[in-house]
Amino acid sequence: MLHAVIIDDEANGVKSLELLVQKFVPDVKVVASTTSAVEGIDLINNFRPDIVFLDINMPVLNGFQVLENLDYKKFCLIFTTAHREHALKALKQNATDYLLKPVDIEELRKAVERARKKLSTHFDLPDFTSLFVELPITDQMRVPLPGKNSVEYVQSSNIVYIEANSNTCKALIIGQQILEVNKSLKEYENLLCKSGNHFIRIHNSFIINLNHVVRYLREDGGYVVMQGKKTIPVSKNKKEEFLKAINLKAE
Repeated sequence: MLHAVIIDDEANGVKSLELLVQKFVPDVKVVASTTSAVEGIDLINNFRPDIVFLDINMPVLNGFQVLENLDYKKFCLIFTTAHREHALKALKQNATDYLLKPVDIEELRKAVERARKKLSTHFDLPDFTSLFVELPITDQMRVPLPGKNSVEYVQSSNIVYIEANSNTCKALIIGQQILEVNKSLKEYENLLCKSGNHFIRIHNSFIINLNHVVRYLREDGGYVVMQGKKTIPVSKNKKEEFLKAINLKAE
């Protein structure tokens, strides 16, 4: 008997998949399910399932962010999505599987059978970090900022900047709250600094939210003044990209 966890922000989606598994894949037991991505992280870590059915589009954390925050990752991952365009080929290449909604019974059976075969061998676990480029970070999306004893989930629009601090980071949140974060700036560059997002790495030590730039000054090589009066230099190799992002011509 294989154990499974279902994470989908739509209650109907959870219930529907639970019923399909129960009726048509009787040798798989759904041990836990939730409509909360944050709760889903705890369920996976605590239940240590063989299979995880994971929705991609969720309002607080998307499916890729759920994966990034897991301690336990020794399971077969089956994404569930209503959108073909979410780089499904890339998901396949990373030893994952996927089901399109509404879930087809035969596709469900095939996905579970592929998972069963992988679990019976010493398959290489997917490199989840390579999946995080799939979805843009929206202003409503919450970004995980893990500290020493807890993880803060902060709405992306409230992040003013993130500053490198050796192998960790400091993040300034609206309201002048600075959080110590146990992740590298590179990890947040991979997560946040993508086409269509408001974040850009303008210096080896800084990622900024363009929506919180108060002023750009050309003197001293160029630097920005952020909300909260923090001044941040724009590195020479990032200047053209930055000026383009704020619709200014390169100097």
